[in-house]
Amino acid sequence: MAAPKILVVDDQPINVQLLKRKLEREGMQVAAAYSGPEALALVQQEKPELILLDVMMPDMDGIEVCQKLQANEETRSIPVIFVTARTSKEGKLEGLGVGAVDYITKPIDLDETLARVQTQLRFAAINREIIDLQRRLTEARRAATIGAVTQGIAHNLNNLLGVVIGYLDLIKAYYDKPELVKKNVLNVEEAVQRIVSIIRQLSSLVVKTRLPVTKVGLQHILEDGLQRYQAEYKITPSVTFNNPLGDLVIETHLEVCEDVLAKIFINA
Repeated sequence: MAAPKILVVDDQPINVQLLKRKLEREGMQVAAAYSGPEALALVQQEKPELILLDVMMPDMDGIEVCQKLQANEETRSIPVIFVTARTSKEGKLEGLGVGAVDYITKPIDLDETLARVQTQLRFAAINREIIDLQRRLTEARRAATIGAVTQGIAHNLNNLLGVVIGYLDLIKAYYDKPELVKKNVLNVEEAVQRIVSIIRQLSSLVVKTRLPVTKVGLQHILEDGLQRYQAEYKITPSVTFNNPLGDLVIETHLEVCEDVLAKIFINA
């Protein structure tokens, strides 16, 4: 699984180096920018999965950078965590109001920053999976099928529950900070609402017809099946594929095929 890409933006090189070193030690790829315009250019080039963005910068501050990211369809979904020296409620609300998902106050606590970055990366990954799941649910609804998507739904529900547990850990860690507790409680509530939404969509499906099939590459299916097995059972054995057919395109139902492959890996 590829290391997540993080973009750190701050006009103070020492802050960039501290964050870069901490995140890289945790296996993340880190790109650095020292101004707003440089950050916007790097976003297009690097396609980061998360941005740590300083608010107070000359020429173009973090608020304006975030507004430009939100105005672009290609960058709107990238989560932004503001790094700010502002401690007032109004300053924090301004940052959250322009699209930031979280904020970190200076001086930076590296351990807290790492925890917040990991939580947001996890949440962003869940959002991507939810979007894909909703697409598959729409296809399944058209074909009136439910059994084939059960495994995929269970996988995503487990991931969402992991997000809930992560936020609960943050609540326990910062129990003496009511403002942080309240914010993380709201995040827990949002994750729970997503779980409820998936369950409602599942309950609306009925089995009436054959499973829909799509064209997909064989190598892609094999790799996805392995990733699913490793994610669900938290086991990472060394596996080598001997696939002489290469990326042969076949017609299959993706969820059923991935489920079969995961069981083969388990039995093996």
